[in-house]
Amino acid sequence: MALLIVTGTVGYMSLEKMSLLNAVYMTVITVATVGFSEVHPLSDAGKMFTIVLIMSGTGLFFFTLTNIAVFLLSGEWREHWEQQRIQRMLRKLNEHFIVCGHGRLGGNVAEELKAKGIPFVVIDNTIEPVLRARDNGDLAIKGNAADEAVLVDAGLHRAKGLIAAAGNDSENVFIVLTARNLRPDLHIVARADCEESESKLLRAGAEKVVMLYRSAGKRMANLLIEPELEEYLDELSDASNLNLRIAQFLISENSTLVGKSFQEVDLYNNHRINVVGYKLPGGELHTSPRPAEIIQKKGTIIAIGQGGDLEILNHLAGDT
Repeated sequence: MALLIVTGTVGYMSLEKMSLLNAVYMTVITVATVGFSEVHPLSDAGKMFTIVLIMSGTGLFFFTLTNIAVFLLSGEWREHWEQQRIQRMLRKLNEHFIVCGHGRLGGNVAEELKAKGIPFVVIDNTIEPVLRARDNGDLAIKGNAADEAVLVDAGLHRAKGLIAAAGNDSENVFIVLTARNLRPDLHIVARADCEESESKLLRAGAEKVVMLYRSAGKRMANLLIEPELEEYLDELSDASNLNLRIAQFLISENSTLVGKSFQEVDLYNNHRINVVGYKLPGGELHTSPRPAEIIQKKGTIIAIGQGGDLEILNHLAGDT
């Protein structure tokens, strides 16, 4: 449109010797086809130029109208709006988890995180799982999770952790390598199908590797040996059962618990919290901490309790 107006203005000034204002006026009324009178009678060359200008303006109008109709009827505007909405939501994410892959495993991970109210974003390289995740109300983007740009778009630098749950081990290795290179301090968990892949994923930067068949085998064996215990553990880990949960809490340097024994803090009687484990700063785990054991900074308390009570322990563990 701008080019058309400039061309028309220059043309009228050259062919009809019009002033700049008159040339612009003639160009605008001609392109707009409003039908006002001419500034002065046109020469034959001016008339031919006006015909071309009218046809160009009309053609531009219908071309624009056609593209707008295609944009609206094809649903492109919905996709554009959806992409803008997703970008706004991604910019707001903080301390979230990135789930790479939305297959059976990734879908279950997303369901658990959603049930616990933990923010997350799904990345998958095919559109069907992405649309399925969005239909569930989840934030999902299409792309290769091994691509640095895609991970950055997913808020990797603000993320709390990443789950590599793609369909094959080699893809998970590349995802872990890329994520670890971008965020050396990121907590990364990866899935693996083959024994050989476990060591590769660990070398690539994964902190934990879940062997699906090994985990399933242990679970099935425990169901045979101790079915009641397994049911109890299921109740504890079930995100929908918010009345009773098991969680771990890292003791900060400024926590009021530091330097006190478990007997002194008496979490069970004071806050109805049952301590089932205590991990020393060095990593040694005490499954039943003694009452006289001293709580150290950077230690980890593993406890069972109701949601509100565990929030109290979370406050005590990080109290400033």
